[in-house]
Amino acid sequence: MGMMRLLSAFLFAIGLFAATARAQEVRTVDGNKYIVHTVAAGQTLYGISQHYAVELTDLSKANPGAAEGLSVGQVLLVPMAGRSKKDIKSAPELSHGELLHTVAKKETLYGIAKRYGVTQEALNTANTELSFGLRPGMQLRIPVSVSSAAPPAAIEPATSDSAKFHQVLTGETLYSLGKLFGVAPEEVKAANNGLPDGLKAGLYIRVPQAIVVRDTVAKLEKVATPPAGLSRKVAVLLPFTATARDTSEGAPGGDQSQVTYAALEFRAGMALALDSLQAAGMNVEVRVYDSGTRPSQWEALYQSDELRGMDLYIGPFHRAALESLVRVAGDAPIVCPVPQSNKVLLGNPTVSKAVGSRTDQVKQLARYAVQHREGAQILMLRAAIPAERDLQALMLRELKAALPPVAPLSDSIRVLDCGRRAVTGLLAAMDPVKTNFVVVPSEDVEFVSAAITALAGTIGKYKVSVFGMDSWKNIPTLDIAALIKLDTYLPASTAIDIDDLRVAAFIGAYRERYHNEPGEYAFLGYDVTLFYLSALMQFGKAFPAHLNEVQARPLHMTFDFTSLGAENGRSNTGSVVLRYGKEGIRPVRWSAF
Repeated sequence: MGMMRLLSAFLFAIGLFAATARAQEVRTVDGNKYIVHTVAAGQTLYGISQHYAVELTDLSKANPGAAEGLSVGQVLLVPMAGRSKKDIKSAPELSHGELLHTVAKKETLYGIAKRYGVTQEALNTANTELSFGLRPGMQLRIPVSVSSAAPPAAIEPATSDSAKFHQVLTGETLYSLGKLFGVAPEEVKAANNGLPDGLKAGLYIRVPQAIVVRDTVAKLEKVATPPAGLSRKVAVLLPFTATARDTSEGAPGGDQSQVTYAALEFRAGMALALDSLQAAGMNVEVRVYDSGTRPSQWEALYQSDELRGMDLYIGPFHRAALESLVRVAGDAPIVCPVPQSNKVLLGNPTVSKAVGSRTDQVKQLARYAVQHREGAQILMLRAAIPAERDLQALMLRELKAALPPVAPLSDSIRVLDCGRRAVTGLLAAMDPVKTNFVVVPSEDVEFVSAAITALAGTIGKYKVSVFGMDSWKNIPTLDIAALIKLDTYLPASTAIDIDDLRVAAFIGAYRERYHNEPGEYAFLGYDVTLFYLSALMQFGKAFPAHLNEVQARPLHMTFDFTSLGAENGRSNTGSVVLRYGKEGIRPVRWSAF
């Protein structure tokens, strides 16, 4: 088909992308970098520590469950900061569970034996070729099982058992993990050496005799049954082939490998949604195409007749590619499935945007603060940052708009002007009796850090609740403990509630099929597919006029559409409010007025 390729190869790749993505993967947890290592049969904790030139104690601390012994398939995080630069070059290889040491010039058998805590006799027994002498360049098998350099559990070879290994997600607790895997929280703690440093997001833990949630999401979904015999055609366009850097506005990330990974995750989540819809009797032909990341790629795709005549188009991700698709899609609806500016809707009435904008988030947060303001004063910090004047004006406007038409004088919004590096006059503005709702409409890292530091000084002296921005979740320098004590609320377009049974079922089904953890784009692929194909089943190609009537329950987002005018498309204004608590960042439940 020339440049237009139906992605059968990518459908196969979906089943394999988890394994390939992990090859020499480096992951950041709490600001520290780790190499991700998957344990193979016969490997030992001591052998792995030697291979990566890291202290056994550092490796054990980063992996609490490893102290109980290793299992085949277990994932370990190897702390990069703990690796010895001196020993990395001479570190032994791992081969079928064994350590292979390459003899360097001037090394002696005595020195090698001492390094690994074994006797010279043990080395001679494991390496019969030593009878001809020790030579530089030869590889020696190290009998790790008799090493005295590590405790017994660290030299026990990995075995296959019934335990599962899970990467802790943000907000997960021992209670939620027990609920998800069907084990007692105390058992999870005991299987991981008591979790001396607590349950930290990003770390891998052992789940004993885990029982993965077997209920597929399809069993939990209730979607409308389509008319009998009616068949639909849907085209999904995703940027799998990332061959060049794209500068289109709103492209998800600057690293093109991340764009490809996002597309693969989206496709994986979409496959689970199709299971749910097919169980409900959906009759639809879904075709997946590679839209690439360059105009030459998607324009060649659009020239094909095969792409025409669809009932629905989902994607592509890039704004320029989507605007080009409008010219060939006719009257068929087009879905922009990823965050984009509302500019993509202007002059394009067939386009709808699935993910809300920052403006929608600000409006939702302002409404929440005002609705829950009883007995509180609302104080907004306005920093002297020219680039944020529009954001500040938007927040102030939405706060005032959310107030009742006839509001008492005490309901007025107080604005505190301050510098970028210091929040002067804060204590003088705080009410010593009422709760202070402090609104901080800023994404500037320097100012946000200064504001939180200043507000942290009021803890215990004043009653405070802080309202910030979604981007705060990505500021590593913020003190999480302070955010919790300050009763912090953030707006977001999406939120994953791990206590929701449907979310637990989705995570379990995703793990079973792909042997990986679902990321943001996996959830997005599920929700977008479930919602829009349900809309197509219920209302046909005319569904854009009925978007707020669609019967579908997304996993991690809210759909509430607003039309931008007869000549423009429709935007999903749905968003949520998140709250920092002792158990992580969780969505709050409330009824908007």
